Amino acid sequence: MSTHDISEDEKIWAFIAWLIPLIGGILALVLKPSSKYSSYWAYLSISFFLCIIGASIVSSIFLIIPFIGKLVETIIWIGILVVWILGILRSLEKTWWKLPVVYEIARLLNPKIDEYIPR
Repeated sequence: MSTHDISEDEKIWAFIAWLIPLIGGILALVLKPSSKYSSYWAYLSISFFLCIIGASIVSSIFLIIPFIGKLVETIIWIGILVVWILGILRSLEKTWWKLPVVYEIARLLNPKIDEYIPR
């Protein structure tokens, strides 16, 4: 499957999956289970949501430290926002994005996710 084989419908579902982490991912998996592209982004979305939870925990721990904690929290959330926006753009570009930590979590959720990516 090349990027030309990805339909507009699949692209929209990939976009929805990434736009609304977890919920969008679950919707894409349930409503478009046969679409490899939207399923790929759905697993990334669910993984990204887990990363957001992890970032929340880490930033909460850092908030114990005066001044530096707030700075670290701000940097973490700016990073999350940047990754989220990049993911939105990448899902609309019909690309197979392998974001390091998020992709590794997605591989734990679905070991066959590598098969979704065309060779």
